[in-house]
Amino acid sequence: MLATEGTYDRLNEMLAQGLAPVDLLLLMASKENDAPKVAELIRAGADLNTKGTDGKTAKDLATTDAVMELLNEPETAKTF
Repeated sequence: MLATEGTYDRLNEMLAQGLAPVDLLLLMASKENDAPKVAELIRAGADLNTKGTDGKTAKDLATTDAVMELLNEPETAKTF
């Protein structure tokens, strides 16, 4: 996210919203369709219902089957 945007503005906005860092990372990993990272964050206790500043959840941001499966069936993250 930071590499694409080149600023910390959106990151700071999300943190100011009260998002836990693990939840913020889940949103970012979902948007990037990074299945291994999404699985790791689910195992770390990320809240799958967290919404970013745009009102979107991780499920709204993900576009690949692998990430969607993890978000729809978080128990699969244990074996990912």
